Amino acid sequence: MFAFIMVFQLMGGLFTPIQSMPDWAQYITYAIPPRYFIEIMRSVYLKGTSIDGLWLQFGALTAFASALSLIAALSYKKQS
Repeated sequence: MFAFIMVFQLMGGLFTPIQSMPDWAQYITYAIPPRYFIEIMRSVYLKGTSIDGLWLQFGALTAFASALSLIAALSYKKQS
């Protein structure tokens, strides 16, 4: 799990800006949920952005949460 968390943080734009990454790496970041959370935090703390300007990031996080919850519910098997 530690390896995944480190990759997510590095590719999510926490330590290096996504714009400075190669093109192929920028496309991969769209599939990483922390990317959207980090964008929200930077926009709120540094720019003072309101919720109206962050609907795309909130929508992406909602889609990730819904999809992963659905996968978890479908793959759950009761053990006797």
